Amino acid sequence: MAVLQVDKITYTYAAGSPFEQHAIREVSLETKPGELLGIIGHTGSGKSTLVQHLNGLLRPNEGCVRLDGQDIWQNPKNIRDVRFRVGMVFQYPEHQLFEDTVYKDISFGPRNMGLDEKEIDSRVRQAAAHVGLDEELLDKSPFDLSGGEKRRVAIAGVMAMQPDILILDEPTAGLDPRGRERVLTMIKEYQKQRGTTVLLVSHSMEDIARVADRVLVMNQGRVMMLDTVENVFFRAQELEQIGLSIPAVTRIFLLLQRQGLAVDTDVYTVEQAARRLLPLLGGDATC
Repeated sequence: MAVLQVDKITYTYAAGSPFEQHAIREVSLETKPGELLGIIGHTGSGKSTLVQHLNGLLRPNEGCVRLDGQDIWQNPKNIRDVRFRVGMVFQYPEHQLFEDTVYKDISFGPRNMGLDEKEIDSRVRQAAAHVGLDEELLDKSPFDLSGGEKRRVAIAGVMAMQPDILILDEPTAGLDPRGRERVLTMIKEYQKQRGTTVLLVSHSMEDIARVADRVLVMNQGRVMMLDTVENVFFRAQELEQIGLSIPAVTRIFLLLQRQGLAVDTDVYTVEQAARRLLPLLGGDATC
């Protein structure tokens, strides 16, 4: 059974006012245990509004969100427990750092869970290791760290709660290419090592293509696609039509197809491109 189920949820901002805006409409999905689900869509597509429903930050006007088969709003008093199980890392999470040491910031969530000091210490050090932070940094002020290190501290703070589901909203936003690479690699390794279900929101198709098992495409507040990475990128032309910037290598294959070359467009990495093109050029495809 899916850990998390979303059943036809609808959410409207400023309902009943002149500023009423339908953010998401009748959205349904199920997560698979241990998968990394990428969520993409243009600005205003509803992807961030959707994930804020998954741990009870927003309550749907219609429909419901179920965790282990139970509506998370069945007992509103228990919504805090839901947020421990469904951890959320917001965009630019480093802006939420506030403690005087890295250790205290990472331990904030576990401490609020009522864990004992031994367990808190174990979780802090495990989370720091997961995100590649040296233990010597734990006693430093988070405000003395680089931008990428601050981002990793903030992510570690959510990982330390060991949620069943980890949601990250644009975790690579504003980072340079090296920082993006490090954060994405860290997330993928964490997912594999712990078997945690991860939902990754991003506007970058290339980031999603590299790490996701499945992809959810949002458009105008609705689910447009929910499929494997390969099947979603096979519909690259449709993705372009809704304003998504597809990977450069996919765009090249679309151009080749339009020029009459018999190639598929479900290509999103350089390695895949080489395997597809070399046979056509008479070369060795085993690279």
